Formats: sequence, C-alpha cells, structure tokens
Amino acid sequence: MKKLLKMSTLKQRFLWVMGLMVVFIALPILIRLVYVQLIRGTAYEQEAYGQMQRDRILHSPRGRIVDRNGEELAVSIMTGALIADPEKMEDSEAMKKKLGQRDARRIAADQLAPILKQNADELYKDFCEPGRRYLRLQRTMEPHDMELVKKAIKEYNLPGLSFEDESKRYYTKKRAAAQILGYVGDDDTGLSGIEYMYDKELKSKQTPYSVLVDVAGKQILGKDKQEKPDTEKLSTVYLTLDSKMQYVLEDAMDDAMARTKAKAATAIIMDPYTGEILGMASRPTFDPNAYYKYSYDSFNNRAVGFTYEPGSVFKPLVGCMGLTEGIITPNTPFQDSGSIRIADRVIHNWDSEGMGVVPFSTVIKFSINTGMVQLGMQLGAERMTSYAKKFGFGEPTGIDLPGEESGILYDPKNMYEPDIATMAIGQGISVTPIQVLRAICAIANGGELLQPYIVKKIVSADGKVLKEGKKHVVRNVMTPEVARQMREMMEKVVSEGGGKTAAIKGYRIAGKTGTAEKIAEGGGYAVGQYIASFVGFVPADKPRYAMLVMLDKPRGAFYGSQVSAPIFRDTLQQILVAKGIQPSSREGLPSFEEMNAVGSKDKQPQAAPPVLQVLPNGKIKLPDFKGIDMRATAELLQKGNLRLKPYGSGKAFQQRPAKDSEVETGSTVEVWFQ
Repeated sequence: MKKLLKMSTLKQRFLWVMGLMVVFIALPILIRLVYVQLIRGTAYEQEAYGQMQRDRILHSPRGRIVDRNGEELAVSIMTGALIADPEKMEDSEAMKKKLGQRDARRIAADQLAPILKQNADELYKDFCEPGRRYLRLQRTMEPHDMELVKKAIKEYNLPGLSFEDESKRYYTKKRAAAQILGYVGDDDTGLSGIEYMYDKELKSKQTPYSVLVDVAGKQILGKDKQEKPDTEKLSTVYLTLDSKMQYVLEDAMDDAMARTKAKAATAIIMDPYTGEILGMASRPTFDPNAYYKYSYDSFNNRAVGFTYEPGSVFKPLVGCMGLTEGIITPNTPFQDSGSIRIADRVIHNWDSEGMGVVPFSTVIKFSINTGMVQLGMQLGAERMTSYAKKFGFGEPTGIDLPGEESGILYDPKNMYEPDIATMAIGQGISVTPIQVLRAICAIANGGELLQPYIVKKIVSADGKVLKEGKKHVVRNVMTPEVARQMREMMEKVVSEGGGKTAAIKGYRIAGKTGTAEKIAEGGGYAVGQYIASFVGFVPADKPRYAMLVMLDKPRGAFYGSQVSAPIFRDTLQQILVAKGIQPSSREGLPSFEEMNAVGSKDKQPQAAPPVLQVLPNGKIKLPDFKGIDMRATAELLQKGNLRLKPYGSGKAFQQRPAKDSEVETGSTVEVWFQ
C-alpha cells in the first residue's frame, strides 16, 4: 500500500513537471503569436501585401487634333508595349509536370518572331542573357498584333511576358496636312508641327496605380487595390483648317507635281479678313503614321519654312507704295521701250518687247518690268525697304507653327541703284509664301496686315475653352482707297492681262503672276531654274478666299501664268462650287437666281431631278446630271460623299464617269457645264 502511494506521488510530480515544461515551452510561442497577431499583425499584413503588389503606370490617350468643324485629323488609342522578364521565362515545377521538359524561351522566340518581324535566334539570345530582368520587345503595338501575341501566350503557356499600357497616335487623313500636324516620337512627345507646338496641351498623362499578382506574376482579379483607374481625357485642339478644302488643295498639289515634275510645291488658302488658314499643303510630303520612312526634306512645311525671290507677285505691293506716297495714280503714264538701263545693269521685260507710253494700270496688268523699275527708282531704297518691312517682310508673321523663316531684306544703306531697280520687280529679296499671301490679303481686305493663325481654339475635356485664336491686326499698311485701286488693277490682270489662265468664268478674280529665277548655290542665278507662282483672291470686290500657289523648279513650262495660275483656277473653282458661292452675272452669264428660277408657263414640265442610288455593295450608281446647274450637282454629289470637279459654268452637258457607272464613296466626278 505504501509502495502504491509512493508511485502515485511520483506520477503526480512527473505530470506536474511536464505541465510546467509545456507551459514554459508554450508561453513564448503564445506570446509570439499574440505579438504577431495583435501588435505586429497589421504591419506583417502590409508587408505580405506589398510582396503581392505591383506598381503600374496608366497612360492616357493623347489629346485630339480636329479641323474647324470637329472632323478628326489626329487621334490616339490605347495599346500596349510587349515586355519580357527573361528570368521568369522558365516553366515552374507545376508547369514542368504538366507540359514536360521544354525550352520555354526557345518556344517564345519562335512564336513571337514572325509577329514582331524580328529574328528568332536574336530574340532567343536576348531571352538567355544572364541577369536581364526587363526587355521591351515592341512599343505601341497594333491591336491586331497584340491579339496574336496574347493568343500565342495562352496557346503555348509562355511565362514572363506581359503588356504595358501605351498611347498610339493615328493620323486619320494620312498625308493630308502632314507638315501642319507633325508627328510624335515613341515617348509620345511631339516632334514637329502642331504636335510640337502644343505638346504640353496634347501630351498624355501618366497615372500610377497598383495591382495584386500571384507567385507567377499574374494579376489576381476580384481583390482590393487592383482596380484600374479611368484614363484622363485631354484637351482637343481645333484647327482653322477646313478638311474639305484641304483635300482639294492636297489633290491639286499631287496633280501639279505629276504634271510639272517640279522639285517642290506649296499652296495656302487664307481668309483675308481674319487671318485664318483654311488650307495649307506642301510637296514633297509624308505620312505621319510612318514618318520614319521619309527623308527630312519631306517634313519641311514650305509655306512657312521656304524662302525665295518672289518675282512679279511683289509688284502690286510696290504699286501700293507708290499710290500711298502719291507718286503715281492708276493713270500715271510710263514709257515702256522693252528694256531699261540702271547704272551698269540692263533690265528687260519678260519678252523684251516695249508697249510705248502706258498707264500704270497697264504696267500691273502686263507685269511690265520697265515701268516698275521707274517707280522703284522714284521711291528709293529707304522708302521701299521701309514699306517692305511695314508689309511684314524680313520678320516672321507669328503664325502658330514651328520652323518659320524671316526672309531677307536689303539694308538700304548698302543698296546701290541696280539693287533698288531689281527689288522693284521682286528680285534681290527673300520671302516666304505665308509672308506674300498675308501682304496680298491687306490689299483684299482694305489695308489691314493680319497675323495669320491656324489654331482656332483649344478645348478642355469638360468643354472649357483654354485658348482661342482671334483676328489680330498687326497694323494698317494702306488706306481703303489705295487697296481698292490695286484690287481693280489686279482684277484686270486676270480678266485682260497676263493672268487670264486664272480666270473662272462667272467669278471676279484678282491676282498676279510671278516668275523668278532661282539663286544658284555658288551665287548668281541658276540657268533654266525658276520659281513659278500665282497669288490672288476671289471674289475681287468682296474677297472670301485668298490663295497662293508656288512651284519650285517646274520642268518644261515655267511661267506662273502657265503652271501656277491654272492650279489656282481649278482649286478655287471646286471650292466656290462646294461652298455655294454664286457667280456674278458678268460676262453675259445668267444670274444664280435665273439659273434656279421656276420655269414660266410656256416652258415644258421639268423632268424629275436626278438621284443617287446606293447599291447593296456600298457603291453609288451615278445618275445623268445633264441639264442641272453646278450648285445642284455639287449638293447631289455631297449626299453620296462624292467630290465634284467642274468645268465651265451654266447647265451640265457632259460627265465622267458616265451615267449608271458604279463608283466608290469619296470618288471624284468630273462634270462639264455650259
């Protein structure tokens, strides 16, 4: 009994000791658990969360560029850059059991190479480079290529590949207004044109955010802190350009380059009363969607960045100088013998023929060099140079485009007599096309020298106007009376003189031709090389549009009246019709009202008006336009998004393509009127 009691006591002691040992062992663990859960729990949770969290950058699409009516010219879409992490491009143990032994990097290289248009072996070499963690395979991928890559990743279980959000720029009209719009680099930075000038307003915003990923680096959905923020909407830049007018201008430049084989060309259409640029095109040109394929020369906006001797288009401005100074009137007589000697220089008329005694209006009408030289000598170096500066030559116009040149004027102190004489006929000075056009616009609008502009307004995403282009009168350069007198003389240039090839039947056109020799690289003039130009406005009495056309080194015919004036005519004719600007009743034409008047009782009933038929294949079946007027034809074609190229005026009698022809939307239809 005593023995049993002793054993029981020992057992109790053992259990007590064991209990104490358990307590001593468990207590620190318990304390640690309390510490971890209650005291450091939040911190450890955040640390673990941080290991699952990945920081990302969201790029907002670049702001839009649109024409004056809101038609898109440059837009951005969200796309992605393909990124590889070579260290993660090996299969996990689980994937090895599932797919067996394989070289995931090799498979990735072989599948991606044809999509990325890269060499598979080179890609594989990059994937195997030791220690490399970040490899950008391609930026701003096309949506179609992105889908192909995503399909390959899914189909072949390719690890270590992902996409980063990027904004990709698209120019909807391709080459149209290319030098104006400019282009952006891979980092979404504007590098030329409006993209450069207004990069701050257009550049995409970068918004940081975080996502949760698993051990394989894939995003965990349905968890906190993984929501992608909305992209920020940016400002829209509205240009003064009219897309329809721009298209006509671009088409005219392509046609001019093809016909004349010129080295380069430019054309500008401007509102003479506001300074708004309605159209501007240069050749050679480029497609901003693939700017890297073109030479640097294609990026030059010659309308603002090309300097040349203006030739005879400068003569109306010298005439305005003489009228303002009271040296001449339109009727002041000048002796024209075909040539004139100034010091050691003999200056000839273009044909070396003389017309005897003629009024100054005839000097302008037939671009007589001898008469202009006589006027220039009376003005003198100081006055002529001072007026040239007043007209805006020798300094930038201030147009909101990059790359504008100033041109060059003589220092009157260094001019000797032949310099004065040649300046009077537009030689010996250097100008830009935009300088010439805005100076001529001062004649058109009654004497105001305007600052041309091409950005109409900038509007924020919430509709607030951040900037607005407005008419800005730099200075008055002549009286309304002087401007009126020169307009009348310039109208006779087209109706009776050397600019007849610019005439549009039924419309009053004022203009001036110009043909200037090109400066040779080593000095002097290059033999057989010319700048052919024409500048003018329509209607002559109440101008709506002013336009300049300049061709650099046309082959074959090279006079402005031969190559530039017809471009002016054909371009503005289409625009006048499209805009519904009615012709005057001059030259025996019936008035617009007469052409559209309801027939009298004794007239035969009119046939039903022609209609456009849209076919199931999307093409348009042309009707017979015979018998309807120009405006009705234009309006009808516009309904089918077709373009009219008219010839003559009155009623339609012939067309190309013929009636019942099936044409694509956007096609040009030629119609002859009489």
